[in-house]
Amino acid sequence: MGAVKLYKYLDFTGGLMMLHYSNLQFTNATQLNDPFDCHPSLIDFSNVPKEACGGWTPEIIEELRRDPFRRTREEVWICSLSKIYDSILMWSYYSKHKGICIGLDMEKAQKYLSRIYGKIMIGCSVVEVQYKDIVEKPDYFRDAKDFFHYQLSTKAKAWEHEQEVRLFILDPWPTYMSLLPGQNDDKGPIDWKEVRAFP
Repeated sequence: MGAVKLYKYLDFTGGLMMLHYSNLQFTNATQLNDPFDCHPSLIDFSNVPKEACGGWTPEIIEELRRDPFRRTREEVWICSLSKIYDSILMWSYYSKHKGICIGLDMEKAQKYLSRIYGKIMIGCSVVEVQYKDIVEKPDYFRDAKDFFHYQLSTKAKAWEHEQEVRLFILDPWPTYMSLLPGQNDDKGPIDWKEVRAFP
């Protein structure tokens, strides 16, 4: 990756915690602030060719093809970084424009990011977000794409100001999961998708 610097915007407490514990916060894709982020609806599964049916109805095939992408969204935790450190719009997401932006030398960080933290080694799982017209969806059955990476790296053009680069893990190990205040067992069952991972 070379001597690239990427930036993590955080609220004040999150910034102090990151510096104190030397970790990165990963958030489940279902909890990101863009409801379309990593969503299976970014891909068009509806044009099922006859030869793909094999005796099943097109509706069943459509559902079978869409289901792994639904699961991916529930199983992937993302650390969002930015190429820029001085975006006013980015600050608007954090504590009413008050927060911390931490620069990471990715060349140095890479040696810590090459361990296995879940099903995927995050040193190999860095994607640059592509900003597109998400209404024009690629056709799952006809377009030659890596749909897994397309799902994880595509956002609407309205978010282009973020200049986002992502690190991701699938199913992080419980060791790295940390409950936020108010997410303990005595308040009822924990929704693990609301829990952050801190490798």
